Parts: sequence; C-alpha cells; structure tokens
Amino acid sequence: MNMSLLKRILMICFYVLVIVSCKQKSKEQIELEEYKLKIKTTIEKMESDNLKKGVNNQSVYLGVDSIHKIGLRQYVNRPKLFLYFSSNTCSSCIDETVEITERVFPNYKKNEGIVFISPDYPARFRINCYGKKLLNLEKGKLGLPLENSTEPPFFIVIDSTMQVKSIHVVNKMNFDRTEIYLNGLAKSFDFK
Repeated sequence: MNMSLLKRILMICFYVLVIVSCKQKSKEQIELEEYKLKIKTTIEKMESDNLKKGVNNQSVYLGVDSIHKIGLRQYVNRPKLFLYFSSNTCSSCIDETVEITERVFPNYKKNEGIVFISPDYPARFRINCYGKKLLNLEKGKLGLPLENSTEPPFFIVIDSTMQVKSIHVVNKMNFDRTEIYLNGLAKSFDFK
C-alpha cells in the first residue's frame, strides 16, 4: 500500500469520526433540551389555563393616589396590556422584559394602555417603577390561577369584558418569544 493511499484512508477515517462525534449529543445537551421542553410545555399550559378567564372587578388606583380609585371595569374601557410581576421575580428578568417592552413600544412610559401591576412590590417603587406608576388592586390580585403558581412576569390583555384576551408568560431562556408576542400585539391592538 502506498503512503498517499494510506494518508487518504486515515483522513477519511478522521473526517468520519469528527462528523459522528459532532452529531452525537452529550448527556448534558440532551438534559438541557429536555429541561427546555418541560419549561415550554409548562408555560403553554399556564397560558391556556388562564386565557379567556375572567378577572375580578375591583377598585384600582395608580401609584399611591388611593383617593382617585375607579373600578377595574371602568379602567379597562379600552383594551390594556398589563405586565404583571411580583417581588419574587428576579430583577434581571423584569429588566430584560421591560427593555423588550420599550423596544416594541418606545413610548411605553407615557402610554396609558400599557400598565404595570405588582401586588407586593415595595411601596417606594409604586410611583416610579421602570418609569410608570404601578396599578394597585383593592383585592391584591386579579383572580387568575396564574397569580398563585408563578414567579415569572407575564403579560395579559384585558378589555371591558373583564376577560383575558391574550396572555404570555415570560421565559427567561427564550426572550425572543416575548419580543415576537409583543410585536404581534402591537399590530393587533391599539394601546393608547
């Protein structure tokens, strides 16, 4: 066997090994993919379990101005986009979510159709939380199952029917999904 033929055979074997090793997934890669799928499935279930659910009509007010309370039904006389988060939500997740919101809705700070809710955020942030006054709920919660079982922030659209018309739970492993959701809403609803 001549040397050039032997070199070719060795090179072919080497390339085959490289290709095979690249195609095989490590145990960690498989576990990560399974974990991501589990999160995706859980989020989709949370969203479907809360879509079209009614929310509690209750008195609400912005910031600390409890003198000017109005009913939530009156407050949502036009569709509103609510970003809901709790004090248990990691701040970096809220930060990224707000940054995405600002990219899609550059005027979100002045836009009264985009509302932030946090039932337990510290009082010192109620007047200026990412540039907005927080909406305070008399009953502390909207009455959605999601409020009792999740820490990630979520978006909901509520209108005068007092039902959740659209919902999106933020997944910190897939912020692109949040941006796609908000861009879709920007085209579908007129939040003013």
